[in-house]
Amino acid sequence: MARGSATPSLSPALILLVTIPGAVGIGCFVCSSFDGNNRACEDPFNSTLELATKQREAASIANYHHPCWAFKKGRQGLFPADHCIKIIGHRAENVSKTMIIRTCALDSGTLTADTEIVRISHCGHFKFEGHHYTGCVQACDSDGCNSSDVRSRVAALFVVLLLTLVDLLRP
Repeated sequence: MARGSATPSLSPALILLVTIPGAVGIGCFVCSSFDGNNRACEDPFNSTLELATKQREAASIANYHHPCWAFKKGRQGLFPADHCIKIIGHRAENVSKTMIIRTCALDSGTLTADTEIVRISHCGHFKFEGHHYTGCVQACDSDGCNSSDVRSRVAALFVVLLLTLVDLLRP
């Protein structure tokens, strides 16, 4: 292979990697609070962490997971999530018993209740750990539920450039 011949062949790969969205998954806040036992997860939820400045240490403090991983119906293991979920409710038999759960989920494309939870926000009655609750499920499909996109193609660009450099320097 002639020196420098790899660059033209990698150009289409570079264009594809930079323009096609990756399967990175979204970032979500993951926490729970039952009867107010986790004030950081309670409403009003104050995420003063800017999405552009999320570092590992800060993310662990704020319970922010990027990418967030979720189960997929009919599959083993965890997969990059495509929705963030917030469930808030109170027990039907005792309204002083409250719950807030913030997590992520994956729409597996089936028409069952466990995957339709991500398709539309709704309120009503549900059962959790043997107790009946009244509350709401809110779903969104952007990082931290605030439309900011932190997925970066810089890593993909770096890999392509590194491969090009290695190929060019090969004797």
